[in-house]
Amino acid sequence: MEVTRIFDLLTRYEEKFMPKDDVIASKENGQWVKYSIKQYREIVDNLSYGFMALGVQPGDRIAQISANRAEWNFVDMAILQVGAVHVPIYPTISE
Repeated sequence: MEVTRIFDLLTRYEEKFMPKDDVIASKENGQWVKYSIKQYREIVDNLSYGFMALGVQPGDRIAQISANRAEWNFVDMAILQVGAVHVPIYPTISE
């Protein structure tokens, strides 16, 4: 598979390195939660479908205010999949 878009990396990663149960991890309630590549892709795909159902079109801008966490990555890839532009905003930015 040729990687031509950033989100193509998910498919490439899954094909090349399966099985992998700790592609990304984050702490939830003080415990580490690991996500496999399969879980990662499912979450990203579902978020992408949700964005499309909300009417997000290629080129639309989606702002996200979030701390550094796994969910930020899921949203980032989902936004890229639908062709929108991710506008991350750091949560401690001043007015």
